[in-house]
Amino acid sequence: MFTMLMLFIRRFSIILALTYLLLPLCAQAQVITDLAGRQVDLPEKIDRILLGESRYIPALGILQPDDPLRQIVGMLPDFKLADPAGYQQYQQQFPHIDAIPLIGRSARDSFSVEQAIALDADVAVFGLEGHGPTSKDSRLIEQLKQAGVTVVFVDFRQEPIKNTPTSITILGQVLGQMERASTFNKFYQQQLDAIEQRLQTLPAGKRTKVFLHSRVGLGSTCCETMVNGMMGHFIDWLAADNIATEYVPGTAGIINREYLLINQPDVYIATAIGSVNTLTDSPQFIALGAGVSHELAQQSFQHNLSAPWLAQLDAVKQKRAFAIWHHFYNSPLNIAALQAFAKWLYPNAFNDLNPDTTLEEIYRRFQPIELNGTYWVGTN
Repeated sequence: MFTMLMLFIRRFSIILALTYLLLPLCAQAQVITDLAGRQVDLPEKIDRILLGESRYIPALGILQPDDPLRQIVGMLPDFKLADPAGYQQYQQQFPHIDAIPLIGRSARDSFSVEQAIALDADVAVFGLEGHGPTSKDSRLIEQLKQAGVTVVFVDFRQEPIKNTPTSITILGQVLGQMERASTFNKFYQQQLDAIEQRLQTLPAGKRTKVFLHSRVGLGSTCCETMVNGMMGHFIDWLAADNIATEYVPGTAGIINREYLLINQPDVYIATAIGSVNTLTDSPQFIALGAGVSHELAQQSFQHNLSAPWLAQLDAVKQKRAFAIWHHFYNSPLNIAALQAFAKWLYPNAFNDLNPDTTLEEIYRRFQPIELNGTYWVGTN
């Protein structure tokens, strides 16, 4: 009996020792590939996160709806500056958003690496393009790395349709929320499939010509547009022709009114940067987004369309003019906007598709705040 007991103790000791030896291997940092193509060793424990753009907060809301802010220790203030009504919704639900330190303003060159390092973050989340630091900022990335901050890159802007699911997966890995990331990505793919299946049935021949008028009312120069990236990418994905493509070689640029009037689009789409608070001082803006009623959105859009040169567009005359919330250009909620585009470009093929229902489901299932506002509008 004594011999058997000693043998048991010896075996148990060996198993215990092996367990302790294997524990470090099990706790090794997770290696992921970010959207800059970098192999990144995630820290074993991630408690403190920097956001290169605070407009990534709704993406975190998909993964941590109880409190998407709980790990954020610093961010740029672009959310509050660019979309104050949307920010206010999060502010009402999570008042501690105002206590998060700001590490710059709304431009990448304002990002303070000294402040960022002082916040002792575990991970910094940056975009491939945008208002915050990008993958081109190699010196800043190296400085953060030397200070022990792991940098990962996501993208909802450069190639939004392709990179949104991957970005949600990366954020799910950072936050330890892979189940929620997988659930959202499955939903996203289902909505994408609903578009792609109909695109396959479109007859070959003439392609729909589209003009995307970006940030209407922001400047006196006409007309800013998106082409290779952002919502300009939606037009390509939907097998339509962006009439600015030959004129604007980059992501965004300016075309003049004469070009637009000569190269008439079949569909005119404006992006709206106005809100309920801008109409008095800036009536040239189209109001869409949080807190905007359909009536107010329609009123502000019709005011925009009353400009004499816009009234000359065939798309306006034929009531194929629309406006959409500008901030879909850098948001994981972009799938609803893509469906709206599809319905506008191909009303017959997509007559039973309802982007309003899609947006409502996104907010109900994947956002910590309620849907309260109007995010697109068309001509009467």
